[in-house]
Amino acid sequence: MEIAVILKSDPFSWKAIQAYKIAAALSFKAKVYFIAIKEGVYFFTDWNPEALGYENFKGYEINLPNAVFIADKDDFEVRGLNKTPLWVKDLRLLPEEEIAKILEKTQKVGVW
Repeated sequence: MEIAVILKSDPFSWKAIQAYKIAAALSFKAKVYFIAIKEGVYFFTDWNPEALGYENFKGYEINLPNAVFIADKDDFEVRGLNKTPLWVKDLRLLPEEEIAKILEKTQKVGVW
C-alpha cells in the first residue's frame, strides 16, 4: 500500500508535527510519501520545535526505507530555501506534475 501525507500550511505548528508523526507511524506498514507544498515546505528547514513549545519530533522513530520526503520544487525555490539547512537528509524536490503522478498511484491521501 502507498499513502501520501500532504502538508500545505502551518509548517511550525502542532498540526505539522502530527502529520509527520502519522506519516512516521504509517511507514512501518506502508510506503509513505510525506509531501510539503505551498507554505508547508518550511517544515523541512532546520527549525527548533522546542523553542516554540513543541516536542522535538525529529527523533521520532520512522522506517526510512518506506518514507519518502518530497517538496514541491517551485514552492521550495521561490521561498529561497535552496541554501537553507534542512533536517531531512534525502529531500526530493519534484515539480507539480511529478507530485500529481505520485498522488494518482497512492491508495490514501491525508492533507494537513
